[in-house]
Amino acid sequence: MTYAERCSMFLALIAAGLTLGCASAPPSDKWSTPPVPGSAPPGSPVALHGQLAVAGVPAVAADGTPTVVYQLVDQNGVPVQLKGVSGSGLNYESQPFAESKPALTWMRDNWKLSVIRAAMTVNSKAGAATDLLPTTQPKAEIILQHAVELGVYVMVDWHTEDAINQQDAAVAYYTQMATTYGAYPNVIWEPWNEPAGNPRYTWAQIKAYHQAVVDAVRSVDPDNLMVLGTPSWSQNVDQAAADPVVGTNLLYTLHWYSCTHGPSIRSKGDTAIAGGVALFVSEFGATFSDGGLASNGHDYVCEDEANLWLGWMAQHNISGVAWKLDADGHSSSILTADAAVNGPWTDDKLTSDAGGALYAGALQGGASGTAIQGGHGQFVASWLRQ
Repeated sequence: MTYAERCSMFLALIAAGLTLGCASAPPSDKWSTPPVPGSAPPGSPVALHGQLAVAGVPAVAADGTPTVVYQLVDQNGVPVQLKGVSGSGLNYESQPFAESKPALTWMRDNWKLSVIRAAMTVNSKAGAATDLLPTTQPKAEIILQHAVELGVYVMVDWHTEDAINQQDAAVAYYTQMATTYGAYPNVIWEPWNEPAGNPRYTWAQIKAYHQAVVDAVRSVDPDNLMVLGTPSWSQNVDQAAADPVVGTNLLYTLHWYSCTHGPSIRSKGDTAIAGGVALFVSEFGATFSDGGLASNGHDYVCEDEANLWLGWMAQHNISGVAWKLDADGHSSSILTADAAVNGPWTDDKLTSDAGGALYAGALQGGASGTAIQGGHGQFVASWLRQ
């Protein structure tokens, strides 16, 4: 969740006389008997691809010379691109869409979704410790368990801009989770999704935090993927590539929102790839980077630039997760207000920019094309189904 979205939701909660963490309680359908690792349902993404890894893949450089790039590969060493959606911040969600097992089944079977992200918001404001974990941790675990049962990959996201003062808590949490769930190839650990910039945190600070969590996880889980946030809200992946974290099966996060981020951010991605690291887009939207807040005049969708981003991801075999599986009226919300929690989510239950008003202002960050008022739900679902 972007900072602007968090502020907007916080004010809405106050106006409604509610408290933080008051979204619908998670369902009480946690495992009674854990599935056997490696027993994913036939035909499911995990049954098809198994244990994922980061490996060198032969490629051709711009000058025509042979080279090796690092990408995500499946259990057979074949490059694979995961496609999925992120739940909203699990304390701010309007409904428990991401926690719904029938909905996840629908997305897997009808949208070809292969990964879901549990955005486990850990703090209510910048500088806070982990005051939201009692609310969001149980929800994230339910999402993880449903994903394992259904053979879908799942990202467990320490969803914050400020993790520096949370290192001990994060190490303890991911060690415990890796001990419990590390045998399941479904699980992808994301220990800090979006380090704040301007420049609140340097790569040296971020790297030290990541190294501590990576070392702790690897002591009990030697192989599941870890996706690492990068400076300036996970856009300066080039800085991470110049001084990478020590470890195996690590990928670096690049976030983009197509009305705000254009070719200059993709160029950072190109530099990171050339520098020898693998990337994972753990959050993106065909919107402005505030998540598409109408209060900011940003309830618009920029499909032209978004298609350039998606083409770039396909070219480099970069997996992606769209923000966000919610129905709160932001243009980044995938669902309409009348979408049922458990689905089914036919296209009429997805937001769209069809017939929307054109944006009168200039786009940001070199983004190209036209902004149109609406939401990106149908755009995201079409990408998933390709």
